[in-house]
Amino acid sequence: MLAIGTLLIAIAGTQWPFEYRFSSYAIRYRWARIDWHWFRGFDRDFAVNLLMLIPLGLGFGLWRQAGRARALVESLVLGTAVSAILEIAQLVTRDRITSFLDVWHNAAGCVLGCLIAQLVHLRAAHLA
Repeated sequence: MLAIGTLLIAIAGTQWPFEYRFSSYAIRYRWARIDWHWFRGFDRDFAVNLLMLIPLGLGFGLWRQAGRARALVESLVLGTAVSAILEIAQLVTRDRITSFLDVWHNAAGCVLGCLIAQLVHLRAAHLA
């Protein structure tokens, strides 16, 4: 449920107002405006994008019963895939800007959520 809720909130937050333009001109225009920066500093956008997929990583980490390193790598792949899909969908939205930076911020948030889940598992095992 946590993962589904996170995905629904992420879709609503990144796709609102759900006005899409599928013409080749619109896509080419938007493609030319993609922000390809790797780092721009620690600002509100960084925090929001980092926080957005933490619940997805947390739910994945609590669900996935794999080795720690494997779960972290899988959460990185999951976060990158989900974020890339959301950013690609923004190529056809009217008022959104597609950003490479958002992809890695969201992926890092997913990994951070998985790391928190691993710490919860570790703490629970220590207390048992």
